[in-house]
This record gives sequence, structure tokens and C-alpha cells, in this order.
Amino acid sequence: MTIESTEIFLKKFGYNFTRNTNELMVAMPFSQSISLDFSHDETLNITNRLNTWNYLTGFIKMELKHAFILNLILGVVFSIGLSFYDLKIGLAVFIVSALWSILWALNYKARSERFKQFLLKWSQQYSNVTV
Repeated sequence: MTIESTEIFLKKFGYNFTRNTNELMVAMPFSQSISLDFSHDETLNITNRLNTWNYLTGFIKMELKHAFILNLILGVVFSIGLSFYDLKIGLAVFIVSALWSILWALNYKARSERFKQFLLKWSQQYSNVTV
């Protein structure tokens, strides 16, 4: 898979993307972007990032796995602080924040994996190079 053939594929299916030398940044819904790094000859490095104003980190831009860990830590700290005031409220906040983080992280991860599988299936079907 080459960067040029991937650009053709992305244009064909209407994806918004930007190219920086050996990297394609594909814009996904809900402030998510997927980076396709072609800098190594043999491998394609795919990373999942959250842009600003997303449902997990708000205005902070970071990778999905770091956003999930950040939300988990902040939820625990905030719920412990509230549990000193009222245990039921602290527990409720922890459960709600954990469910929120898990649901949105799974949503972003599933969207990313579907895109990766779509891209890899296309590359195996329409090119001679396998990834």
C-alpha cells in the first residue's frame, strides 16, 4: 500500500484528509482523526487521536487510550472527593463517569477499527502489496 493509492481510495469514498510528507491525517466524525504514517517502507503505522472538543477530553487533544485513562483517573478522584460529602453521590458520579468513558471510548475504538479493516481489505483487494 502506497500513500498515493491510499489518497485515491480516500478521495473515492469522500473522506476528508490532509497530507504531510509521509503521513495522512483522516478526519472522522465526533472530533476524531486517524493518522496513517507511511514513513517506514514495510509497515503502516495507524494511530487514533481525539481532536479538541470531543466527548471524552473536552478541549484537550490526545490519543484515545490516554483519554480513557485520563477520564478514569479524573472520575475516581472526583468521586472520592464527593464521597467525603455523601457516599451515595460519590458512588453515583463514579458509575456515571465510568459508563460515559467506556461507552465513548468503545464508540471511538469501534469507528477506528472499522476504518482500519475497510482500508486493509481495500488494499488487499485492489493492490498487489499486502499490509
